[in-house]
Amino acid sequence: MTDTMKRRLTAAALASVLALGLTACGSDSDSDSGSSDAASATTQAGQTNDAITFSEGYVGAKDTETSMTAVFGELTNSTDEDIHLTRVTGDLDGVYQFHETVDGIMKETDDGLVVPANGSVAMEPGGTHIMIMENHDEIAAGDALTLTLTAEDGTTYEISDIPVRVQQSAHEDYGTGDDTDGEHDEHAGH
Repeated sequence: MTDTMKRRLTAAALASVLALGLTACGSDSDSDSGSSDAASATTQAGQTNDAITFSEGYVGAKDTETSMTAVFGELTNSTDEDIHLTRVTGDLDGVYQFHETVDGIMKETDDGLVVPANGSVAMEPGGTHIMIMENHDEIAAGDALTLTLTAEDGTTYEISDIPVRVQQSAHEDYGTGDDTDGEHDEHAGH
């Protein structure tokens, strides 16, 4: 990890009012942190609103030997219309994807993620979550992540200062049926 990246992550963690840490994509149900982050929507005109909020959010900590981790928390939509999120990016290197459980196997969603009108989506180990893959940097407790969620209509929602948390983790089965690059296989046991 470059010194610039370390300084940015350290500054973001210090600025964060959350006392959460990082976890890996696992089936551990440890959720004793109840802090929240708000996401702001930026329209093409540059206006901001709070249509999407993110609460109890955290990222799983990982070492340099592991190339993936996950983001968990609860996305809430305060509008009267569904918000169809089609893309996710972040300020750490890597490939970001919305994932879900299908027949007990974790996989990328077919068409992003819909946050229902006046409702929420729980992103949790063993369920729906955001994967960060192809990252070979250490992501340590005390670091923080910023995500940008993009909706089908082009609206973006920035979620800042998502803390990294260390937890016990467990294996999730990503299967190998359609996985041609083998990337998901190394997720086992982290």
